[in-house]
Amino acid sequence: MGSICKKYLLFLVVVFAPIIGSAADQTAKAPHKPPILTTTAIIEVFDHGQFKGIVLIERGKAPFGKAIPGGKVEYGETVENAVRREMLEEVNLELHDLQQFHVYSDPSRDFRHHSVEVTHLAKAFKSPTAGDDAAKAFVVKLEDIPWKELAFDHAQILQDYLEYKNGKYSIAVANP
Repeated sequence: MGSICKKYLLFLVVVFAPIIGSAADQTAKAPHKPPILTTTAIIEVFDHGQFKGIVLIERGKAPFGKAIPGGKVEYGETVENAVRREMLEEVNLELHDLQQFHVYSDPSRDFRHHSVEVTHLAKAFKSPTAGDDAAKAFVVKLEDIPWKELAFDHAQILQDYLEYKNGKYSIAVANP
């Protein structure tokens, strides 16, 4: 009887030791940290049918600089509702002809954290006024975009927008 127990014990050790050992050797994984979902709108302003330019803001919070207006998508909110809400809060504009333009997701696009930005195109028929996080809101002509003052990756986004406007590609950005 003793030899059967020893053989059974040896069998259990051989079978379960690698399993127990490998579980103990695993390092603890960092908790899952998803990127922050944000949304912006390149708003084309029209006055009596004439294109006047696009809306930019002067950020009222760090990181400072000029930017395309936008903000975070709240839990339980669609991206489309978020962009409409953010534009009302930040530049006091209702959006018309809203369409999704492109998603920007480079982890280094915002030095504070990894954010994924869904950029939209829209139209407005009045001038913006600053609200919420914006120190200033203004319309800038396309030829007067302050490229070196733009925050985040907004220079790249506006460059993609200009290429789209010039017919380089359709609404879908090439080489996503």
